[in-house]
Amino acid sequence: MKKLEYPMALTTLEAQQCTDIMSPVLQVCLPKAGVCRNFPRDVVFAPLSYQGLGLPHPFGCQVFKHLEMLLRHMANRTKTGDYMEANIQAHQLETGTSFGLLQLVYSNTAILASDTWLKRVWHELEGLDIYIAYDSPALSL
Repeated sequence: MKKLEYPMALTTLEAQQCTDIMSPVLQVCLPKAGVCRNFPRDVVFAPLSYQGLGLPHPFGCQVFKHLEMLLRHMANRTKTGDYMEANIQAHQLETGTSFGLLQLVYSNTAILASDTWLKRVWHELEGLDIYIAYDSPALSL
């Protein structure tokens, strides 16, 4: 799983795509662990505290890595954070709003923004009802 977690910060896979990727892996690995290969996936990905097997779902790992990238790099003012801020401001210019990209409703304004990593993360976060408040500089008219 660690080999799958490393590139998750840059991937933008849908939940169903992650499930499809894990399906052949679980078909092979579960019987080797002494578990029926048709074991319910909700139990496979459930935490140990709820009597699950404790395997992290790749989509959950991806969402966590995306949040970590946004929060850590923007707060620590790293080069990556500067690039993300520039990307947010570029989207702000594209959409013509004075709010940051992550505060807008995706279905209303996504058509105005070009397809970038940040736009895909914005769609992913809104689908999970996760909102990040980011203070970007107001654009003057």
